[in-house]
Amino acid sequence: MAAGLSIEALAERCGVSARAISDIERDRVRRPQRRTLTVLFEVLAVPDDERRRLVEATSVRPAVPDPPRYFSGRATELRALGDIARRPPGDRQQATVVVVTGPAGVGKTSLVLRVTADLATEFPDGRFFVDLRGMDDVPTTPGEALHRLLRALGVPEQRIPAGRDERATAYRSVLCERRALVVWDNAADEAQARPLLPGAGRSLVLFTSRRRLSGLDPAQWLSLEPLPAEDSTAMLRAIAGPVAVDPAELSELARHCGHMPLALRVTGQRLSVEPGLSVAELNRRFTGEQARLRVIDADAAGIHTALSLSYRRLGDDLRRTFRRLSLMPGPDFGPDPVAVVTDVPDADAEQRLEALVESGLVAAVPADRYGLHDLVRAFAADRLTAEEPDAAGPLRTSSLRWWLSRTTAAGRHFEPDGPPSLTQFRDRGAATAWLDAERGNWFGALRSAAAEGLYGPVVETVDALHWFSDSRVHLDLWPEVFRLSAESAARLGDPRTEAVHLNYLSWAQAICQREYAGSVTTAMRALDRAVDAGDLAQQGWALLYAASGNTGLGDHAAALRQRQQAWVLLRRAGDPEGLPQAMASLGTSLLSLGRPTEALRVHQRTRCLLRDPRYPIAAFARAATDALNCRRIAGDLAALDRWPECVTALREAVARLRASAMPAFEALVSVELVEALRRTGETRDASAYLRRAIELADDCDDPDLAGRAATLLAELAPDGVDPGGQVPVATRAKARTSGCGS
Repeated sequence: MAAGLSIEALAERCGVSARAISDIERDRVRRPQRRTLTVLFEVLAVPDDERRRLVEATSVRPAVPDPPRYFSGRATELRALGDIARRPPGDRQQATVVVVTGPAGVGKTSLVLRVTADLATEFPDGRFFVDLRGMDDVPTTPGEALHRLLRALGVPEQRIPAGRDERATAYRSVLCERRALVVWDNAADEAQARPLLPGAGRSLVLFTSRRRLSGLDPAQWLSLEPLPAEDSTAMLRAIAGPVAVDPAELSELARHCGHMPLALRVTGQRLSVEPGLSVAELNRRFTGEQARLRVIDADAAGIHTALSLSYRRLGDDLRRTFRRLSLMPGPDFGPDPVAVVTDVPDADAEQRLEALVESGLVAAVPADRYGLHDLVRAFAADRLTAEEPDAAGPLRTSSLRWWLSRTTAAGRHFEPDGPPSLTQFRDRGAATAWLDAERGNWFGALRSAAAEGLYGPVVETVDALHWFSDSRVHLDLWPEVFRLSAESAARLGDPRTEAVHLNYLSWAQAICQREYAGSVTTAMRALDRAVDAGDLAQQGWALLYAASGNTGLGDHAAALRQRQQAWVLLRRAGDPEGLPQAMASLGTSLLSLGRPTEALRVHQRTRCLLRDPRYPIAAFARAATDALNCRRIAGDLAALDRWPECVTALREAVARLRASAMPAFEALVSVELVEALRRTGETRDASAYLRRAIELADDCDDPDLAGRAATLLAELAPDGVDPGGQVPVATRAKARTSGCGS
């Protein structure tokens, strides 16, 4: 309103669909995508303070999807779930688990969303929804599902464990103190669901699955069947709107739909958008279509017929667009990749997608994306194969190449000195937003491309992503990503590239999964391939990764030997980034073995190397490695009880970390600096470091570190007041450190 723009004018300026903006305005979407918010902020010139407030408000927890607009029947099931939820807390030592099971299209998700909305007041600690994508080629891993839920429950990123079992323990610990409702939707099998079982507490956990999941011992089961005829007819009437029709004809149409909610929705939607279509005529078409299809599976007959009839009424352009949506590698998508596979402008692709939403074949996914029910996707894929047999393969390949090319362009923004040239993304922030939003698509595209023999593009794409992986270490997908690239390199017969990607895989196993033994094994495989290739630098990196794994295993002697060998190899190879890394990590091994004097000598030599202007190394890598090496020097000096020198080294480390824009490390080292200052008794400027550490820790979502800094600040202030502000520091420290899972 302040900008004097209509929704349509705003949509045109910012490139977000009018539907997406309208949904946000009407509060139908309470968690819009970050990239949508960003472009709206820019076009509307929203002030920075309001931007921060809005981002915070939309980042607290993922919204539970709204229940379907038209819901009919299921009174018995709703009552049963309500009774379970309202059972007195004293009756249960274990959180309640219910598995809602039934065939595809029977309305399992609709039921749990309805009951989740109805029981909102029963669960004051929140309602949470995670799609496990059990019918996808690559279902959501339990580890990633747990990560999403822990973040939604308010656990900071830094406190989420790397291992799946540790995440499951953290999830049960957080949930045990709360009364929450958790929906794990579309579970694939018991193996996926078992780590997601809760422990003790008063929460209700609902699984939906096409399988019974009979191996989940503490669960209760609720099986869904097609709707009763009366409820089925009521749903059709509600969706179709004011249609003058003989009740018997409407009942017959519901029977043709198999009384399955998915078929009823598609058919009712068609009646609502095609006023000239009579129910009698649609019954006639159903009868002929079912005879033509001769569907054996009675449960799916109505769904297949409804999809077929709705598809056949579309124009040629919409039919082509619909069937090519089956080429999308992820669960949801925007107009851009659809424009690629249909060879039309983005605006035309969006108009076609909106028309397909109106037809009921495509779902609108908040805030400005689209998706297909897996049965609808399978139907679209069948139509593509049948109607475009010669084009299906080339279309699939071109779609995969588009996804990999765009992912490569985004990944290049994370290289130390940025992308080599202008790319499809204006800056690193835009690249980050795209990689996060499209993770399901680019990961699916990598898997499909590797399976189809696009080994070169797979290797190139993953090589571009390896710097990005440093900022998303919590994702379970990195071991699989680097395994795909290493296998692709092997298929290309390139031992050096295989060594590079095996080294990436070793990193992922150690850092993302804490599988230290596996990391060492993979690093040694990388070493063998690097020897075959005659590449000294990759041999050195392989030894560094093996040493990291051995450090995780507590074998510091083995790690020291490997780092010494790596230093020799990387020096001979003239690897500018690898050599200082080898030296710094070698010093760390010496310190771990109780040899601080030698460690200090090595770290001082590393500093000299990094500060030699003749040494050829990328600017960011030089600055970041130097800043972290200053911290290592401080650690050596602390071990030698040389506290004044330790303080000097830490002051320098803080300054260099600030200049390198490494806020998480700056906050940590600032706290370490104050702790060292207390050893010397010189704490005059300690409060300034601590206040900045608190601010940075808050920005980095690390309440543990913020609480540690606030506690130090309280101890340094004799009157209990922050020396640089007005907030009682003891109170602030308590606020930041209290609460289960916070």
